[in-house]
Amino acid sequence: MKATLVRLDDYERKNRGQFTDIVQFNKALALERLREYDQAAALYRKVAETEGRLGAEAAKNAEVLDNFLRIFDRTIPADDPFKYIAGLDDKVAAWNGLIKKHQGTPYEFLARVEEERIDRAKVAFVETNRGRLKEGNQLTIVGYSQLVTKHQQSKNLYRFLLDFGDFYLLLAKEYTSQYDPEGLVFDSKVLDQFVKSALKLYTEVAQVDGIVEKIEAQGKIEATRGFLEKMTRLSR
Repeated sequence: MKATLVRLDDYERKNRGQFTDIVQFNKALALERLREYDQAAALYRKVAETEGRLGAEAAKNAEVLDNFLRIFDRTIPADDPFKYIAGLDDKVAAWNGLIKKHQGTPYEFLARVEEERIDRAKVAFVETNRGRLKEGNQLTIVGYSQLVTKHQQSKNLYRFLLDFGDFYLLLAKEYTSQYDPEGLVFDSKVLDQFVKSALKLYTEVAQVDGIVEKIEAQGKIEATRGFLEKMTRLSR
């Protein structure tokens, strides 16, 4: 889409005034795919003002993007974590409504992208604020589980799985910081549970061929095994 914008700009410079509505319409298409909805809507409105054959469709697309922008513009209370999460849930519900409304069109998939981004942001918020929330660690685990289940078809699925594994590894490291592996209180079974959960997620990604996350997952597996071996030796 970025390349499309560059080529269309080049075409406009070399052929001023030619096929203006077509050029602007295709620019708007590229911009909306890049999530620049305000710029795309502005171009669609320009095309809608012309007498070209794309006018009606451009007007309809601009109206759809205006609905997208209304969801973006919704303010979320930041003074209370539970109100903030509720605000994110409201946005997810709004995006879900647009997914159903535009089912079978490109806007369904754009709305799915936005819904996914809010779902990921909610998990990140819970993870960041888990110390302030009751059962914060468990809430984060539930959030990651729901994220990877809900967005199984996402191009970001393997990234989510790696992030989920990273959280389990973080819990493992926090446990070894809180309880000295060389001390009597340390429970190797608790550490094993966290580490095995992380390794399971990393391995799921590492077994998939042709994805950019594969090498990263393999590296994380080796590092995690090294961490476990070191803690196991200290605890003996």
